[in-house]
Amino acid sequence: METCFLLTGKPRAGKSTAIKKIFQKVGLEYFGGFYTEEIRNLTNRTGFNCVTLNGEAICIANVDSDSSIRIGRYGIDVEAFENIAIKSVQLSIETKRITVIDEIGFMQMLSAPFEKMIHEVISGSQHIIIGTICVDSHPSIDKIKKLPGIKLYHLNEENRELITETVANDIFKFL
Repeated sequence: METCFLLTGKPRAGKSTAIKKIFQKVGLEYFGGFYTEEIRNLTNRTGFNCVTLNGEAICIANVDSDSSIRIGRYGIDVEAFENIAIKSVQLSIETKRITVIDEIGFMQMLSAPFEKMIHEVISGSQHIIIGTICVDSHPSIDKIKKLPGIKLYHLNEENRELITETVANDIFKFL
């Protein structure tokens, strides 16, 4: 039975927004985990925060970072990501019915402990997972997409409202 619902699609298709709408429709009290939020100046995206559903937030990528680990123009703080994301997923698995993992992407795959945890959480439990996953090919991400128990939704501007409703309804079936 599919208990892991992952949204995929091009950047800026509305995946994270759809996740937020889903936990608002279903009820925030059922959810734990984290989502990723853009950091913007007046005209451009300058980085990303990792935000837990408990309200913690930390910058995990920034154009101004002096980190030696870079993806494109962003310096990545893998340690900060691990400290907040892994902890929030583990806490959610222990205390909530549904865990949000937004996002499983190139940045996140820089963390071997995070990648290992994703495989364990998806493969080893009947816990409900809702998340986003990069549409582009990446060896580790492609393996995750093929794990048993995953239902993959391809989101775009035309279908995002329908997908949001569909995923919320799929989750309601488990509650």
